[in-house]
Amino acid sequence: MNIRQRTLGAVGLLAALLFAGPLHAERLVTDMAGRQVKIPDEVRRVYAVGHCVPMVGAVAPDKLANNFRLNDTAKRFLSPQFYEGKVVPGVNSRMLSDEELVKLAPDLVIMEAMPGAAERADRLSARLQAPVLLIDQDMHSYKPAFAFLGEVLQRPEQGRALADFVAAHLDPIEERARSIPADKRVRVYYAEGPDGLSTNPAGSSHTQVLDFVGGLNVAQVVNLPDEGMSSVSLEQLYLWQPDLILTWTPAADQSTTWKAVVENPLWQPVDAVKQGKVLQIPWIPFSWFDRPPGSNRILGAFWLARTLYPEVFPLDLTSLTREYFRLFYHREISAADVSYLLGLSTPQAAAGH
Repeated sequence: MNIRQRTLGAVGLLAALLFAGPLHAERLVTDMAGRQVKIPDEVRRVYAVGHCVPMVGAVAPDKLANNFRLNDTAKRFLSPQFYEGKVVPGVNSRMLSDEELVKLAPDLVIMEAMPGAAERADRLSARLQAPVLLIDQDMHSYKPAFAFLGEVLQRPEQGRALADFVAAHLDPIEERARSIPADKRVRVYYAEGPDGLSTNPAGSSHTQVLDFVGGLNVAQVVNLPDEGMSSVSLEQLYLWQPDLILTWTPAADQSTTWKAVVENPLWQPVDAVKQGKVLQIPWIPFSWFDRPPGSNRILGAFWLARTLYPEVFPLDLTSLTREYFRLFYHREISAADVSYLLGLSTPQAAAGH
């Protein structure tokens, strides 16, 4: 081949590349914090940071690269796409390490929009050499969040279906809750931690479900800057005297916090304990109320609204729960399954299942 032929061949190759467009096609999107970010045209592998796991999984479980560590019972109530082949944190860790994240090589990272998140997202993007998008997980933002993720993950129909479910079933709950008179609102204490003496106040993302359905959070504590748990004393509980106590702990399947509250004699001066009004929050496959404070709280809003105000919210929990699992967890469950899941709120009854 002479010089002229080689030159013509090189020019032809260059022209072909130019007309073919970039090797890795990208698109520019504006995330829910107003940041403009270039992402791949086709997103195949998504790392969802913490609270975002249920929401990303609801839209595109097959693209979810990671998940929480799940036990076999939780897996039974999820599509295998939620957990098969997913990277999970180590036994004593809540998050993946930087080394694990680099090895994961995601096309895209989804983080929760919150104060300071933009700077953290930029730093994470630089470390991973991958785009990071922020989504709003406030309960009032689920409709635009699902629509946004549907477009980003090339699942617009699923995103719209999830947003439509929220509009049809979740939004009316808050509207109806506003009509509950102040003197008729149920006073609730949210017991966290192994001894039940940690909590979050009204206005925290961790108790937004309670605010949303019209419950009155009795915890008069400061909402910490990072929304961590605030310590309280039994003496404060004696003064607050909640009508109902909700319990949560990472060891929910062992009812650790519930047992700490109902079995410790020092809790007996609290009327709710004395009257047997201590409920374990259902937790399968993810907590229905909090931790993570993600889209799993939609299901919790149905359960808690019906629990606190059955006359105001005569919801068909069986139908709603089955539809939620089908749409959000991509799993068909039976009426008997729903009875089991709801029975988890009363550990003594659930133990006999």
